[in-house]
Amino acid sequence: MKFSSEIKVGITVLLAAIAAVIGFRFMSDVPIFRQTLQIETVFDRVDGLAVGSQVYIKGVKVGSVGNMQFTETDSVQVSMRLDVPNSIPRGSVALLTSLGLIEGKSIVIELGDSDERVGFGEKIEGIYVESMMEVLGSKGEELGEDVSASLGELNQFLRQLNKTLDDDTRVTLNESLESTANATRRIAGLLEGKENEISEAIDAASSMLVQLDSLATDSRPQIETLMASIQENVDDLENLRTELETTTTSLNGILQKIENGEGTIGKLVNDPAVYDNIDELTKELTKLIKGINENPGRYLRHMSLIEIF
Repeated sequence: MKFSSEIKVGITVLLAAIAAVIGFRFMSDVPIFRQTLQIETVFDRVDGLAVGSQVYIKGVKVGSVGNMQFTETDSVQVSMRLDVPNSIPRGSVALLTSLGLIEGKSIVIELGDSDERVGFGEKIEGIYVESMMEVLGSKGEELGEDVSASLGELNQFLRQLNKTLDDDTRVTLNESLESTANATRRIAGLLEGKENEISEAIDAASSMLVQLDSLATDSRPQIETLMASIQENVDDLENLRTELETTTTSLNGILQKIENGEGTIGKLVNDPAVYDNIDELTKELTKLIKGINENPGRYLRHMSLIEIF
């Protein structure tokens, strides 16, 4: 069967068109024989991002950037073509960032936790994340000013130091350094001559410390016994103090009652009549004893011998 030239040209053009479509999808990192998920996002800026830049989810490349265009608010709308088995959940965020110091910008999608899925052509939130080089670049001018100011202060300090260290001061400083060096050498000479004595002193000190440690170890039971005895004496003193406080309280109560005239002793102390009566009684007893001594028969004449015995 022969084909005419027109049919051959048509078939050639069709095959070329098919090859062009396949090549374009292949070069655009788009699956050839299945539909991709297209979603949109918006960034305030897209420095370093280009058509064909990679899109990652959890470190796995899942698609690429399709196209970019300005919005009415001077933002940039970015279209992404994703080759994922299922649509991504709502609440996912697209982060425009750099994965390395040398690599260009890429988009990393952080998945949300919603059960609902993003539909074809819908938008998700986009966030521009500055890379380390961009942060350093934005801070470079400030750091440069700080370094320049520090260097200026250092130069001013060195100039002042150079003015301070005139010829006389340098001579004095050199003499001081020389004196210090001489003193150091003399000390080194003394130490060198006394090395044996220093070693013996160190050995003696070590031996003394060992003996003190042994003495403390051997005397530990006696020390513990002494401490226990001291604790018992302290306890006894504490009990005695408690008893004395109780006795003092009781004695204070008795003295208070006596002072208030309570009881026999209180009445004797506080009632003058009782004292006067006792005084009168004492006088009468004195007279009686004196009378008996002077004239005993006067008091015994009414008593018969039988009644007495």
